[in-house]
Amino acid sequence: MITESTIYESFLEVANKFPKKTALLYKKQGHYQGVTFEELHKAVEGLAIGLLALGIKKGTPVAIFSYNRPEWVIADLAILKIGAIVVPIYHILPDWQVKYIINDSRTELVFVENAKLFSVIKNIQDQTPNLKNIVVFDDSGIDGKDYWKFNDLIGRKQNGNINFPSVLPSDIATYVYTSGTTAEPKGVILTHNNILSNVLPCIKRYNVNERDVLASFLPLCHMFERTCGYYTILLAGGTIGYVSSLDTVAQDVKKIRPTVLITVPRVLEKVYEQVSRRVAEGTALQRRLVRSAVKNLNRYANLRYRKRKIPFGLKIKYWFDNNLVAAKFRRLAGGRIRLIVSGGAALNKKIAKIYHIFGFNIVEGYGLTETAPVVCANTIEANRFGTVGKPLDNVSVRIGKNDEILVKGPNVMVGYLNKPNETNQTIDNQGWFHTGDQGRFDEFGNLVITGRIKELIVTSYGKNIAPVPIEQRLQESNYIDQVMLYGDKKKCLVALIVPQRKAVESYAKRNKIEFTNYSELLQTSEIKKLIKVEIENINQDFAQHERVKSFALLSENFSVENGLLTPTLKLRRDAIVKRYQDLIESLYQDLER
Repeated sequence: MITESTIYESFLEVANKFPKKTALLYKKQGHYQGVTFEELHKAVEGLAIGLLALGIKKGTPVAIFSYNRPEWVIADLAILKIGAIVVPIYHILPDWQVKYIINDSRTELVFVENAKLFSVIKNIQDQTPNLKNIVVFDDSGIDGKDYWKFNDLIGRKQNGNINFPSVLPSDIATYVYTSGTTAEPKGVILTHNNILSNVLPCIKRYNVNERDVLASFLPLCHMFERTCGYYTILLAGGTIGYVSSLDTVAQDVKKIRPTVLITVPRVLEKVYEQVSRRVAEGTALQRRLVRSAVKNLNRYANLRYRKRKIPFGLKIKYWFDNNLVAAKFRRLAGGRIRLIVSGGAALNKKIAKIYHIFGFNIVEGYGLTETAPVVCANTIEANRFGTVGKPLDNVSVRIGKNDEILVKGPNVMVGYLNKPNETNQTIDNQGWFHTGDQGRFDEFGNLVITGRIKELIVTSYGKNIAPVPIEQRLQESNYIDQVMLYGDKKKCLVALIVPQRKAVESYAKRNKIEFTNYSELLQTSEIKKLIKVEIENINQDFAQHERVKSFALLSENFSVENGLLTPTLKLRRDAIVKRYQDLIESLYQDLER
């Protein structure tokens, strides 16, 4: 169990307790192989010695520019062992952001995953004056000698006695750059204590232990994955299995057979959409069986939740539907999942309930990079959909002016790197961190997120509209994949909509709509009418000023690659507005005609 120590000391305690137990799983030549705690510890010690030999000292910023893999963990723990500062960099960031992070943090050494990311660093190296060394995890395809091989650095010997620096819980562990939906990234300063004060309550709340296995696919650069999907699992003696790529998540999860999943709503939505589409494309009998199962499972879950008597006939139906229908879906994820934690963005209540009735314990939490990250989280025992649960035991939350959520606790950051003004604006003189999110507490003390202050749409009539609940409701349509609302200082709301391509093309095929390409299909009157009907039906659930009055269909998805999503899959609203400004204005001009 974790004591008042550093992250490395906490790891060492677990490694000594479970030396022969598998700590990490990774895929090699199509098969998963394990790394024991003893092997992991040895690699960390070796790399720490190698870093000291390269002149890395306590307080030196060292970056990790890679997707998830065992080497990421080895590098992280080795950096922390010698008191240096870990600077994670998303492997999908554009060159200019990578350069910004390296320069802002004054990084002196960077670990890179492969030849592709090595070339990114080489392209900007002459513009990063502090960067002295590059270490490559997998150097296949790299020519030249101006870098260190990861395995060579681990095995590098240092003459004389090795004096590891003394590291304290109050020392800085990491600079984590926020993905930023509206502005340039900010480096969040977190100490060992900030992170461990978050890890221990998470282990306790979910009874994480050495029997747990996690399938890791969210980027380790994200504090949600790093705290909950790495430190919480590893420091409880559990096992982490890394998917080989985002394209193989489904296959790899089935092989890893996790007991715990850490995920974001967008991933859950995508899985739900894919399964729904497969069901819709099945035979009439298959569709009828699934619809019947959903109805019975939902009724059973509702009665159980209300602690009402369950009719004998429903118990029989539940047994068949749970074991013959729902179990089939659970087996797709390995068949052992006891907990799914969703965070990073708001989870659609309808989708959460679907997962729940199919036998997945899915809980939603809330946090920010600045709070290391967990603030609140539901529990399996007291799970209320539509809320993010109660605060962690050592975290205080109150609602401030304009319904802003304020947080205080040992997990709150030291501040923003090189940004004293932003730090002072965000953490007040009483130590309360101002999140920028809006919320309220329900009658049971659970926090409900109602919006984000910066995302709030204020119409020309002075009406305040939180866009996310409306966007989520629109995305429940089988034909709508992504959506962004706009209406600031305008009379009404309009929407930019990315349709569900496969669903729309299937509709076109069934209705014999002729088209030569997808962009052309989206401009047909039939598809526009299809989406219009979907919007009009959903509009009925909202007040007049919250209804979408016009829309445009986009053939290109919002993605990280095109700069319209953050690495954590949130909308970059300013970037989307900038790209589609003329299209948005044309929607309002059409409404005036």
